[in-house]
Amino acid sequence: MPIINIKQFNINSLRKQFSFNKPSNQKFSFEILFTLLIILGIPLNLYKNRFYDNSWTVGEWLISYAGGFVRRGLPGELIHLISTKYSLGPIFIVWGFSIVSLVALILLLLNFCKNLFEKSFLLSQLIILAPLSENYFVRKDTFLVLLYGLSLLIMKALYHKSINKLIAILSVDFISMVAIFSHESYGIWGLPSLLIIFSIFEKKGKKNIFQSFLCATLFLLPAILSFFLCWFFKGDANQSLMIHQSWQSLAEIIPSVSGLYEKDPSGAIAAIGWGTSQVFTSSLISQFNLFIFWHPGMWLLTIFISIRLFIGKKKDLNQKLKRTIVCSQFVAFIPLFLFVDIGRWIFMWLTSSALLFSFLYQTFGSKKLSYFLSTLKGQQILAKTIPQFSSIRTYNYVLLFFGIPHCCWSLGRYLVSNPIGFGIKNIIFYTQFLFS
Repeated sequence: MPIINIKQFNINSLRKQFSFNKPSNQKFSFEILFTLLIILGIPLNLYKNRFYDNSWTVGEWLISYAGGFVRRGLPGELIHLISTKYSLGPIFIVWGFSIVSLVALILLLLNFCKNLFEKSFLLSQLIILAPLSENYFVRKDTFLVLLYGLSLLIMKALYHKSINKLIAILSVDFISMVAIFSHESYGIWGLPSLLIIFSIFEKKGKKNIFQSFLCATLFLLPAILSFFLCWFFKGDANQSLMIHQSWQSLAEIIPSVSGLYEKDPSGAIAAIGWGTSQVFTSSLISQFNLFIFWHPGMWLLTIFISIRLFIGKKKDLNQKLKRTIVCSQFVAFIPLFLFVDIGRWIFMWLTSSALLFSFLYQTFGSKKLSYFLSTLKGQQILAKTIPQFSSIRTYNYVLLFFGIPHCCWSLGRYLVSNPIGFGIKNIIFYTQFLFS
């Protein structure tokens, strides 16, 4: 009789242990999968972007002030200075900027957003994996979102009086100016929320709404003026040519198939003088893929599912707050969604929203944040139309099969941009690399 009891105890113990670990192991497997894809995706992206000829990725970093002030020229000017002085290949410096930006953003997200978002979401193709799965890792997107997160960290320290107010203002202005001189889009999606946060801080000092907004505007005036400077002095074809020629003078340390030796520049360098007419997606309205998938409809569906994934599963206590924050930040990104590379804007929108929500939650707490957001009636009506996932299993499987093309929506790009498609791409790449 005692032997039977022992056997029953062992069977029940194993059964409980198995049932307890099953969902945990499943969740852990998604995190391991996304982490593995991130690790494998970095060398793949670097290998694909190793030439000057990669004019939309590497080329974006190489825009400089060789022909005078132009938008997006600050990083390229620094890279040119370092390359000239130390004979260090510009593309290696671009790689360095890209890797440091991604690693720093990963550390910031995993710590700043800890316990507020599913790790599978933060590691997925909507946030950290996004630039790697769609080949814009070697672009400035990750760098810009990182700078936004650093600004929020400084403002959090200011709220908790861990830093002097003047130092905080100067630091946020400096970081914002670096971001704007790297890419002027930061002024559209980054500055508005920083301006509102400064206004809230000043409102706490018993100022009225007008006074608090005026003070916040004065605080960020250097960054605001920098944005308008980049907007009006975007560059022209002659400056593009001079930038191209400045890199030709360093041909011995810049690998290129043929692009460096062409008479005229291409890609991002050639596009610095472009206006809205060259990049406005007016033809998007009439575009179909396979005569079935209407592009505007597919992008709207992609955005809708992205919001659902941002909100999280049904048991998330902060889902209402997340809905309001992600919809609020979406308003700032609407002008950018009218242009090309919509998938890249979705990455920056969701990542900046995750950082913004985490900042507001940790700074004000859920009760104060709920009270403040309850005054935004219009945004709450929009938020209530966004439902949420009932279980973590469904949530993770949608992540696994969901893809966001970085530019033009197509069924092929969708299949390649999700984790399964990107995993197959990695297998093909490393197999060819090892056996070629």
